[in-house]
Amino acid sequence: MKKIVLLSAILFFSGSLLTAQSREKAWTLEDCIEYSLENNIGVKRYELAKENQEITVETTRFSRLPDLSASVGQTFYFGRTPDRDGIYQDQTGSNSSLGINTSVNLFNGFQVTNRLKADKLELQAAVEDLNRAREDLSLAVTGYYLQVLLSRDLYEIALDQLGLNKKQVEQTEILVEAGKSSESDLYDARSSLAQQQMQVTESANNLQLALLDLTQTMNLTDVKHFDVSVPDVSEMISREAAGLVLPSEAYHYSVTQRPAIKAAEYRLEGSEMSLKATQGAYYPSLRLGAGYSNSYYFNYSLAAGMSNASLADQWAQNSAQSVGLSLSIPLFNKMETRNRVRSARLNIQNQELLLDQAKQDLYKEVQQAYYNAVAAHEKYKSSQMAVEAASLAYEYEEQKYEAGRSNIYTFDQVRLRLSSARSEAAQAKYNFLFRSRILAFYNGVSLL
Repeated sequence: MKKIVLLSAILFFSGSLLTAQSREKAWTLEDCIEYSLENNIGVKRYELAKENQEITVETTRFSRLPDLSASVGQTFYFGRTPDRDGIYQDQTGSNSSLGINTSVNLFNGFQVTNRLKADKLELQAAVEDLNRAREDLSLAVTGYYLQVLLSRDLYEIALDQLGLNKKQVEQTEILVEAGKSSESDLYDARSSLAQQQMQVTESANNLQLALLDLTQTMNLTDVKHFDVSVPDVSEMISREAAGLVLPSEAYHYSVTQRPAIKAAEYRLEGSEMSLKATQGAYYPSLRLGAGYSNSYYFNYSLAAGMSNASLADQWAQNSAQSVGLSLSIPLFNKMETRNRVRSARLNIQNQELLLDQAKQDLYKEVQQAYYNAVAAHEKYKSSQMAVEAASLAYEYEEQKYEAGRSNIYTFDQVRLRLSSARSEAAQAKYNFLFRSRILAFYNGVSLL
């Protein structure tokens, strides 16, 4: 019995440990993007728009099929009404009728054909709208993910600086005891320590806000144990620096592959098909129709000795079949078709302008992405040199301060310059990663 209890306890705690570990798993950038694409409301709305357009295409396709309708009627006659032979007389009777009719459009100026082509092109544009929404969301998640990494680095820098402050206070206490520094220097060192503790608190809060921004973008509700994994940033920087491409190369790829350009092109083609469909209303339309009808007449006012024909007899005698062609020639419809054609032509011109505008915007975006990436890379290299110089200056000033050949004010200024240089280097590092990722994205490289 004791063994069973012990085994149960081990399994329980093991399960609890696994559950805690699953809750506290570190999310990679790929995990974040995949989760956001599955749960983002904006992306889901574009998916619904695509599905709705699929229904529109199906509706247009099925409009080529024949229609079929059935009718059933029951009529009662009172007073002077026609009998089944069409003679008016005073009588009371009833007529039961049924009919089935069908018709099919044989020709209507290719309106359905061209409308179906236009709807299919609009469906392709809706697919590209969905792809664009997914790409925009992936870029946003990438930006927030890098912001989390930056906030984490800034928090670690703040903690390192807090350690330097504590060391500074300890050094100052030793110098005060040795008579090499005054009590005011110790007060200043403790004041700097308190300020740095506030900076650590602020950095920790900024990290939590960055995590919150990322989870909100992902539409993740359980954020209590959320954390991200830290990739090899040095390897990423080396790869990104080697992969910078010229704007012309990135634009050459983007202008043929970006969803925004494809959607504009599909809508331009669709507007041309819509014009052809609208012009089809100028042509005559030809329909083929067929029908079947039957009726049963019952007279309640027959003289004695007379009776109504049986249902079987009337069903055989009253049945009627029909087949016919109907040709409709448009002569004048109050300029409706003419004005619809004019509007369709204007829509084509508008779609051409939208396509040109999309290409211009894309070229500007690619240029900005390139020069932002180059500038960010240069700033990153400069910030690295600034950190090296600030570190050397701090080490030299620390030696002077320990020897009593420097004051607390100068030492504190050198420490602050080191902290500022490290913070600016971290910002420059992640800014370059984000800018270079955007440029690579325009060149067709995956964000992951």
